[in-house]
Amino acid sequence: MSAKNKKIVLKKDNLIKKLVFLAIAIFVLKIFIIYNIGEINFNLGNDQFVKINGIWLGADGENYLKGYQALVQDGVFAKEAILNYWPAGYPLFLLLLSLLGKSWVLTTLSIVQSIVFTYASYFFTKQLLATKLRNIARPVLILLILNPTLSLSSLVIGYESLVASGILICAGLIVKDFIEKNNSKLKIYLLHYSWISGFIIFIQPRFIVSLILVMVFWVIIRIGLKYGVVTIVLSLVLILLMPATLIYRNNQATGINSISTNLGTTMNIGAGANATGGYDDKNIGVGCNVSGSVSQQDSQKVKCVLTWYLENPVTSAKLFYNKSVYFWSPWSGPLAEGTMARNPWSKINPLTNIASIPAGSNLVYGNFGKITSWLWILAGMYLLFTGFYKLWKIGGVERILSVVAGFTIGSNWLITLITIGDHRFRVPIMGLSLFVQGVGFVATFNRKALQIAPVGPLR
Repeated sequence: MSAKNKKIVLKKDNLIKKLVFLAIAIFVLKIFIIYNIGEINFNLGNDQFVKINGIWLGADGENYLKGYQALVQDGVFAKEAILNYWPAGYPLFLLLLSLLGKSWVLTTLSIVQSIVFTYASYFFTKQLLATKLRNIARPVLILLILNPTLSLSSLVIGYESLVASGILICAGLIVKDFIEKNNSKLKIYLLHYSWISGFIIFIQPRFIVSLILVMVFWVIIRIGLKYGVVTIVLSLVLILLMPATLIYRNNQATGINSISTNLGTTMNIGAGANATGGYDDKNIGVGCNVSGSVSQQDSQKVKCVLTWYLENPVTSAKLFYNKSVYFWSPWSGPLAEGTMARNPWSKINPLTNIASIPAGSNLVYGNFGKITSWLWILAGMYLLFTGFYKLWKIGGVERILSVVAGFTIGSNWLITLITIGDHRFRVPIMGLSLFVQGVGFVATFNRKALQIAPVGPLR
């Protein structure tokens, strides 16, 4: 090995060690936070109380806990309606963790989610070391693990952290494969991708579109459509295997063949002549004539709302605009819209304290707050599109990564347009969106950091 190659290898090894050190340090900090989260008794209704240890409630925390309690009491095929209305995957995951100890299940959940997120952030940024983006690998890792909303979501009862972690690992597997170009390892990476994707859809079905699109794109670009058809079909079977178990569970429990029955209701809240695009108790949605089973009614509502959008293009366009603003809106302030009232960031967000007094509230929610919020949104969108452009322009595996991120971010943005504008829906894709925005920031202020040659596969 030449002196130059030895120097490159040593530099890569040193960078990997630094990434490992950063990841472990933040994980240790999270363990300290978990230890200091106080225990509370939470009322689930019907005189059911549960002790919450080492974790915070998320937006739908009560629903997941009710589902989990029903599974504990009545088994996997519990008939509790909430297990059919909401996807039962996350409560079932809680049930699995309870095998390690029911009294510590929520603390265990917090630790497991933190481990998974820490590893996912490390794994993704480690793959960047073999690309032209290696100079920004460490800053990207810091951006991921120190972002208060994204990182602290692992300490919340909710699917967001696990989905964000799974998406980062999937993106990292694709980068790793295109760097190595080893067909025998491709099968292993696709197997891992399929298992992870299946689990993501198992706990949150809305990601089925983006994950399948990314997988199909990966296979076609990597080995071509002619040789990739069988691989695509086998991967689809593996991806859909875990979500299919939810359909089986619901069928055995209630006789309904569905993963969940809340899509039509959710879509209807964000549609209609009086809708705002967000959650609004005053709007009545679209008048839909439904009949039959709960599952059939849900499907009828979906078709009804989609038909309304097609028949009312002008109103629909206004709603799509509102939902886009809500999707990318700040976590707090006059433009904030969504279900992030339990955002762990709000526990340390200085704006929360400022807005708690009259003068501060006028500042945060007045004209100054509106201007600042719009600048926040516009700056974020500028960095996002600049990052996409720069990744595409670099070419190679970086261009592949731009498409993967584009499919993931874009498809979930589009899904928001036909459902509800909620900034909480942004959390699961924040890993990739922060990465792309980080590239956009560097491309704007430090272009030289991206003007380097790739160094090949990591050892």
